[in-house]
Amino acid sequence: MGFPGSWRFDPISALIGAALALLGAGLLYWSRRPLRQLYAEARGRLDRVRQRLRLSAETQYRHWLLDQLSNWIAWSALDPRLAQCLIEPLLSPPLPFPSTQVQELPSEPGLPLSQGMRAASRLFLYGPPGSGRTSALCWLIRETLTGHLKRGDRGSLLPLYIRLPLLAPDPMAPPEAALAEAMSGMVPLILRARLDGMIRAALRDGTALLLLDELEEVPPSRRSEILRWLRRLLENYPDIPVVLTGGEIATRMVEELGFLPFALVPWSEGAVQLFIERWAQTSGIPASELEKHLKMWEAPRPVRLRPADMVAAVVLRQDRPGGPELYDAILDRMLQGIAGKTVLTPPTARLILGQLALQLLNEERFLITLEDMEQALIRSIPELAPPGGRRNLDQAIEMLTAPGRPIVPIDEQRGHFRHPLLQAYLAAWALAQSGDNTTLMPHLDDPRWADVFTFYAALGPMSGIMDRVLTEPDDAFHTRLLRMARWIAVASPQAPWRPHGMAALGRAFLKPGLPMSLRLRLAEALVATRDRGVPVLFHKALRHPDPEIRIAAVRGLGWLGQESDLPFLEQALADPDPEVQRAVIAALGEHRTEAAMQRLVLLLLEAEESLRRLAAEALRAYPEGPQLLQEATEETDWRTRRAAAFALAMIPEEWAKARLETIAREDPEWLVRSAAQDALTLWEKNRQPPAPDLRPVIVEQQGWLIEWAVQEGEAIGERSSAIHSLYRALERGNEGVRRAAILTLARVGDQEALAPLRILAFDPQIDRFTRDLAFRALEVIARRTGTRVL
Repeated sequence: MGFPGSWRFDPISALIGAALALLGAGLLYWSRRPLRQLYAEARGRLDRVRQRLRLSAETQYRHWLLDQLSNWIAWSALDPRLAQCLIEPLLSPPLPFPSTQVQELPSEPGLPLSQGMRAASRLFLYGPPGSGRTSALCWLIRETLTGHLKRGDRGSLLPLYIRLPLLAPDPMAPPEAALAEAMSGMVPLILRARLDGMIRAALRDGTALLLLDELEEVPPSRRSEILRWLRRLLENYPDIPVVLTGGEIATRMVEELGFLPFALVPWSEGAVQLFIERWAQTSGIPASELEKHLKMWEAPRPVRLRPADMVAAVVLRQDRPGGPELYDAILDRMLQGIAGKTVLTPPTARLILGQLALQLLNEERFLITLEDMEQALIRSIPELAPPGGRRNLDQAIEMLTAPGRPIVPIDEQRGHFRHPLLQAYLAAWALAQSGDNTTLMPHLDDPRWADVFTFYAALGPMSGIMDRVLTEPDDAFHTRLLRMARWIAVASPQAPWRPHGMAALGRAFLKPGLPMSLRLRLAEALVATRDRGVPVLFHKALRHPDPEIRIAAVRGLGWLGQESDLPFLEQALADPDPEVQRAVIAALGEHRTEAAMQRLVLLLLEAEESLRRLAAEALRAYPEGPQLLQEATEETDWRTRRAAAFALAMIPEEWAKARLETIAREDPEWLVRSAAQDALTLWEKNRQPPAPDLRPVIVEQQGWLIEWAVQEGEAIGERSSAIHSLYRALERGNEGVRRAAILTLARVGDQEALAPLRILAFDPQIDRFTRDLAFRALEVIARRTGTRVL
């Protein structure tokens, strides 16, 4: 019995149910293959839909990146078309891989960034403000998105651009989450939902190209946090290529993460010419008009221009790239139309911006907060104080942060100056208005303030500052003295401190025992000052008993490019030291005057054979040079034809190769045909230079060191004993061994290597090339460790 409607077991129903279940199971078993195929097809369709969605997100992201380039290039505020004129940056060539056979350093102007990307997967690009760090990353973005830059068989890379000061990694979250968070504030809303998946997929597939900008703008207190995050990310995804940029900071912390540091090379004449050609095509301004304006600059040689200065000067048609006049014109352009729309006027805006620039530098900050701007505005214009002035205050802030203005907004609460050089100029201008330079005094050796000092030298009194520069000890690289030379270059010729600075530069130039590369830097600095006494100093230096000083003086006269100096160069051709004679020919090539070119032609036709080849190579620097060399290959004197053949190897154009092939077949003189064959080999090598050897240096596995230690009766064991042998080789080895030891220390050396390298670099008894190697290695290690070498 039971309650009405309660369940009762029914044997007949149970049997029927069991039979149906068996029948269903049998049907499923017999149709398992068709069902599996249907499932696989459905799963495939779902995967393809997901892939299409992902590809759609990537496509949208790539289009957005290309459009965004003009926002990341600071001077696009002057003309947005500048984003179309990016040129490939050059990197300072690394020192050669350690070997006892090294006889010379790389002579090429620089290592193309694309070649550096092929040679290493982690690059740290550094340089002062205006050296083109962000532009280098923008160039990589453009080349990647247009398919010109690929990585092996992985196809097209996906650039992920991150501004490190805006990164806020959570140590408890996966490191890739910080990438999505940092980028979500930049990308359009339609991409944000799929951004995290797109980033993770690119990291997992190895197709991501991580571009990390502005490490130097991360406050020192947060820098270790950012680098810990980067270490975690690289441990999770060790194969992704990463390019990191920063200022002139100690590189050891990034080298420990596997990054190879490379300095960005200033623009040479070739880079300037390439930019002018692209700007002419983009802007419609005839290239001849731009080149005519460029000649008016009378830029000292060798041309080493900051890209930021050069670009702004061309766009604004300014005559002094790098001077305060240029940045004054930039600020005027950015403040155009500000008067009349709010209570702000251009002079008041300058004052407010100057105060903000100085505040950020003093507080070692990159970001301007909304509170910073409000306080600066209210200090200058008290009637803007809320609540009554709230509307006008908001309008003034909007006016300073509108597109093309000096401050770039990040979000509703933060912004930053459009360019660090603009910020430096504003800070210097604010200090000059106050007439008090005591704020500058504590920052004399701080690279973040270096450009502030340069601008201030043209705007304000330098008393006190010059006293410190001239009386306190400088470092081994003459850093303060070389910075002072830049101050002289922008200062008024009537500045009362200028003669004292020039005298100090002259004494340093004539100091015995300097490494040749340092002495040449001092010669360049002297030329860049454009002081009338510089030629006289070089004329006197030609009579100095030290041939290295005579060589540097000769090169300086070549960079000056004054026809009145040619008789002095003529006399130096009779110098008893062959190196001085070679320097004279190099100087004639750098002189760039018609008279100097004619003298090179005479040397090619009449000089002794060893100088003819140098004269032919020097002629390449002149616009008429290629034609003159082609004509020289038809001269009756076989020595002239032979010298011209070697020079044609340095011209990377097909007509030069064709001419060499003709000479190799048809010239009647065997010595000329042989030279042409050698020149063809050199032409091919120059056309496709070998990639730099960037292998990591493991001291205990260095073959040259093991061989030397065996000869000395020593055994190379663990790293500690290998390091001990390395220092003994530096002290006791022959010329080749000592050079290999220097190159090894340049790759792995720490602070303990500074003292012995300092002794070698400044020892006049050591040969010139070894001293220069030691000096270069000293610079590398000082930069790696952040040490000031006295």
